[in-house]
Amino acid sequence: MIADPSMSRLREWVNEEGEPLSTSLQEPSEAPSLRALVAEGGRTAGNADEYTLVLEAIREGYLCHYGEPRILADADADLLLLAGDLFYAYGIRRLAGLEDLESVGILSDLIRIAADLQARGEPAQAERLWPIQIMALSCGSGPDHDGLLRRLEEGEKGALEALEEWSEETAGSQGVGRALNGTREAIDFHIFRL
Repeated sequence: MIADPSMSRLREWVNEEGEPLSTSLQEPSEAPSLRALVAEGGRTAGNADEYTLVLEAIREGYLCHYGEPRILADADADLLLLAGDLFYAYGIRRLAGLEDLESVGILSDLIRIAADLQARGEPAQAERLWPIQIMALSCGSGPDHDGLLRRLEEGEKGALEALEEWSEETAGSQGVGRALNGTREAIDFHIFRL
């Protein structure tokens, strides 16, 4: 399996940033890319390379904070915390350069709510949120999604399942069901590696 070119671009950026991060660089793992849904989504297909880079940067930041990063190795906990923040900032900054305020909100919500779920001891629920938010990024969110997301944030029982239903229905109406499944598999690949 070949790593997505976005991972090589992230490695190049880390190398340019220099020490101490660059001393922890490793070849990207062979984890599946988050590109499938981005490449087919009506909002993101026209600039799939940039949106994929944004997503992979934010995912790498998340993994630095809560899992196992794909391009850094042998970094201590303090360095990983710093690296996670830097990856988040890099991804959001690139997204801001695309002048896509809706996506800035979608991914900011993902970062914030996933962190809250992790803090509540619900890491599996945090992982389940990733494909939902990638669907919103790729195909658009809307009031139904936003309302369900607020219910999840408030800890309402069944909100995550309702969001997953929303993503299924959206995938069906947008003709991206196969890509949504690919995104879920890419996220699940990480879960089963830990």
